[in-house]
Amino acid sequence: MFKRILISSFLALAGAAFAQTSSTELVSSSAEVVSSSAEVVASSSSATVVADSSAAEAPKGREVPVRYWINGDSVELEAIFVKIENDTVYLKKPTEAEQKHIDQIADEEALALQESNGQQVADSLEDENDDVDLKKDSSDIIMTDAVKDSLAARADTSTAAEAAPVDDGAEDDLETALAKEDTRLKNEEIERYEKELREREIQDSIAAAKKNPYIKIFRFELKRLYNMEDEVMIDLSLSNYIVPEIKEEIEKDLYPPGKANLLVVSEPEACSLFVNGIPLKIVAPDTIKNIKPGKYTISVMKVLKDVEWWGSAVVRIDADSLNKVTIPVVRPSTRLTLNTNPEAVEVYVGEEPSVNRMPDYMTDIVVDNVKPRVGATVFFRKVGYRDTSVTMEIKPYMPNLVYVDMTPVLDDLEFIEEQKVFDKERSQRRIGRGLLWSSIVPILAGGVLWYLAERDWSDAADKKHAYEKLSAFDSDDTRKMVKDNHELNDRGDTKCGVAIGLGALGLGLLTAGIILAF
Repeated sequence: MFKRILISSFLALAGAAFAQTSSTELVSSSAEVVSSSAEVVASSSSATVVADSSAAEAPKGREVPVRYWINGDSVELEAIFVKIENDTVYLKKPTEAEQKHIDQIADEEALALQESNGQQVADSLEDENDDVDLKKDSSDIIMTDAVKDSLAARADTSTAAEAAPVDDGAEDDLETALAKEDTRLKNEEIERYEKELREREIQDSIAAAKKNPYIKIFRFELKRLYNMEDEVMIDLSLSNYIVPEIKEEIEKDLYPPGKANLLVVSEPEACSLFVNGIPLKIVAPDTIKNIKPGKYTISVMKVLKDVEWWGSAVVRIDADSLNKVTIPVVRPSTRLTLNTNPEAVEVYVGEEPSVNRMPDYMTDIVVDNVKPRVGATVFFRKVGYRDTSVTMEIKPYMPNLVYVDMTPVLDDLEFIEEQKVFDKERSQRRIGRGLLWSSIVPILAGGVLWYLAERDWSDAADKKHAYEKLSAFDSDDTRKMVKDNHELNDRGDTKCGVAIGLGALGLGLLTAGIILAF
């Protein structure tokens, strides 16, 4: 009996030592798995950050379901198209929700094909994929091989645990009870470590799948790539491509809506109608209904002998009166029709407003015989309104309508003061240039009178020399020469005085012009 007890004790101690050794190995291996998993998670985090930063810089696109056919394969495969970048096609496996969406599209294609072939299709078709959530979280467990093995191991362990024999408590020996307790603790610890290892394996497999989720195929290896959502082929000749996002276009009114009406009559009839250059897809005579009262440029156009004949008129529509306008078409010519709200706006063609330049036109105006050009810039300016510019093409034999609603300045008094200072300085420079040009006349006139005065003085000196040196006796000729001498001197003095006055006036105008103009 004593010998039996010693053998049992020895076996119990050996079992405890073995359990401690195996648990230590499991702890160390678990620590290694944790560290490696942390590294994978960290690397995947950094990769995610890089991907996010690059995605923020790249243009936005959308992922669509596609069918792709690789050269040499006999069947088409389905995937989610991401992009084409540097001749590489990036695809990824569809999630469960995306796969349901793909199946739904395939069913719709099959039904459409049956209907096109004349086959009968059931009126009511139960579709379980109607409420497919395409925005389902893609972070669900990905069934990779490692995950499947871990789940299978868990199932085997649970099955073995269920199949283990149940202790009926018949054995009451102390050593046997201690050995069973040690075995139970050892099994629980091993099961706990196995559970942690399985969880780590699942996390590692998910991180690895997230780190590289794409199927990369060289674009020339694909025979075709079909966009199932948009029902178009993706051009494989492009080195870089993304499916653009669908932008909904907002319909704009052709003219501001209101309660006024305008009857337009054209000469001749059956002319197309335009409001501020926008076609209305109606012909005159007709009524433009429900338009907001205000100022508009109404145009009519008719093609005669393969040439467009235009006519236009500026109309102010009132809400409480009968609005009617008759517009005749005129012979084709290149015109520039400038209309603004409000009127009397300065217009500059080709150059920005400056203090050294006066406006080319004042609205409203129709400029005839304009030279056609591409990219002509027209600037509009008025005190109390924001400066506006319009770049347009002046087309030959067209009215070239330009209508601008100026934006008023309501709360920027400093800007309005700057506009007034601009106008004042421009006016001063304009006056200065006028004075400069006007100073030329008095200066030239003064110079001419000075020249004539010099000639009179020279003639008077000749007369004096003649009667003093050549005539020794008093005679009628001598007295006449003396008289002519005095008259010539007087006329020269008068012309000299006028010349000095004109010169002073011209010099004054020149000085004032220089000061104001510069």
